[in-house]
Amino acid sequence: MFGYAGKLLRVDLTRGTVSTENLPLEFVRKYLGGRGLAARILYDEVPAGADPLGPDNKVIFATGPLANTRIPGSTRYLVCTKSPLTGGWGDANAAGNFGPMIKRAGFDAVIIEGMSPHPVYIWVNNGTAEIRNAEHLWGMETGAARDKVIEETHPGAEAATIGLAGENAAPYACVISEYNRAAGRSGTGAVLGAKKVKAIVCYGEAELDVVDSSRVESIIKQMIKEINDSPTCKGFRANGTANGIAPHNALGMYPAYNFKEGVSDNIEAVSGETMTNTILERRETCKGCPVACRRIVKVEDGPYASDSRYGGPEFETIGSLGTCVGIYDLKFITKANELCNKYGLDTINVGLAISWAMECYEKGILTSEDTGGLDLSWGNKDSVLYLIEAMAKREGFGELLGKGLKVASSIIGKGSEAFAMQVKNQAFPVHMPRGKIGQGLSFATSNRGACHCQGTHDTNMEAGKIMPDIGFDEKFKGLSRLTKEHKPELEKLAQDMRGWQDSLIICRFVSWDYGPVTPARLAELVNALTGWDVTPKELMEKGEMIFNLCRMFNVREGMSRKDDTLPARCSESLPRGATAGSVITQEDLNMLLDEYYRLRGWDSNGIPCREKLDSLGL
Repeated sequence: MFGYAGKLLRVDLTRGTVSTENLPLEFVRKYLGGRGLAARILYDEVPAGADPLGPDNKVIFATGPLANTRIPGSTRYLVCTKSPLTGGWGDANAAGNFGPMIKRAGFDAVIIEGMSPHPVYIWVNNGTAEIRNAEHLWGMETGAARDKVIEETHPGAEAATIGLAGENAAPYACVISEYNRAAGRSGTGAVLGAKKVKAIVCYGEAELDVVDSSRVESIIKQMIKEINDSPTCKGFRANGTANGIAPHNALGMYPAYNFKEGVSDNIEAVSGETMTNTILERRETCKGCPVACRRIVKVEDGPYASDSRYGGPEFETIGSLGTCVGIYDLKFITKANELCNKYGLDTINVGLAISWAMECYEKGILTSEDTGGLDLSWGNKDSVLYLIEAMAKREGFGELLGKGLKVASSIIGKGSEAFAMQVKNQAFPVHMPRGKIGQGLSFATSNRGACHCQGTHDTNMEAGKIMPDIGFDEKFKGLSRLTKEHKPELEKLAQDMRGWQDSLIICRFVSWDYGPVTPARLAELVNALTGWDVTPKELMEKGEMIFNLCRMFNVREGMSRKDDTLPARCSESLPRGATAGSVITQEDLNMLLDEYYRLRGWDSNGIPCREKLDSLGL
């Protein structure tokens, strides 16, 4: 099968067996791979109402047709499951060497089902697999576990592991590969921990069969030139994702103090430029990608001395474990990031849980008696580090915070729900919906809860980025980030686009709308790999189908309009800055949802109509 390994690996932990299945051509032609492939399997095979931490749930590590090539941005993989954090669709996305290695090992996806009675790891090697005992690994940090399983298997292997958070089935637990590549969202690590899976280790030497290798190579050369010429990609190369911190602050929308503020007077202390000029050790990149956005930083001494293998903090982490908790110290944030990567914790959910607790403490809703003696004043570094460990171990006050903001705020009450920055129990990324109205709607309607990766940033349209061949036409050019006009259509299109991008799979930083590589170029690339004749329009149709399939997964679990919400804080004006005065009230959100549902072909309660599902082939 051109462009694919053509095989699925199924690991049944209850029976202790592994098996392989052929991947039908018509299946991948419809669902592409990645999120689309995983969504179809999980919808069909995980029964409605299944306990996310029980034997009926499944975890899928999925690649796409672009994996195991030299294509820039093609190294990503998805981990998909029923989320123990939201109770609905869950996926997490990471880059590096692990995704391509799954495919080199002979598989397009690995399906893990059932439950093991004792800790195990899964060894996938050149088309074969086995379940190995991992009792000696249980309790290890992610990096130590990675080193050990590679020592026990093959020096060229790559591994994805869980840490203490996953072992304890903490809802914020994630999957870590290469020490610092985090498939961070949705609690995927908790599901693996409940199944007693410490790691998945892959090694293979398979090359990808493609229809037109010379055409693929020609397109790769064009992509590299486009990426090298792109101002956005140059910014990522210079200062990593943190390159965006100062510009967001200048627009009054880089969150601080639990989203109470969007401007920090001392933002330069934690900016990407400051990181580059102070603690940057080196830049790293994914195979074949000229962007080199990954930061490896080094703090050599002092209380926050860190292991550089665990990487440097990204845009999201600097906000969630920095500005949102009132800390403007890159060395400290690096240490907090290291601990999260060692324990296998999502930095966004962890940081926003702590920032909510700090605001509760400030308002007197929580006292030191409630927190077990912790001083949760803004900027208390010792308390932040303590709580990271406590959430990983599910101990003390960390157990409450680790349940998710929707759950924790409902337990504490006293008005704290209004500033619990979450949707569907998934914490906000550090993007300000009041400053990006469309993204606010995207947060509300994202299938995995508040998410900056399944919609678009209004600032892209404001800057004039349009793409008429997939529907982003002239009406969006220069559209203000603060207007509510056209935002339902904008986010529908963006969510559909993310559906196929996450199925191919292609990195956001090289592909339109972040990067320069157009949908037409990617369609051409898919055709050269597979021999198909897919068009950008067809990719958008597939993306819409995939988004609706994930929505139906949530509908089956009881979700509807009542879950497409935003916290009351979004209706409060920021006190200063370029975003002050912009709000999303409940009336605004209702208006946006009504139009969004109409455009989607859903009923007024947010349920896809039968006619829409039929038209999508669902």
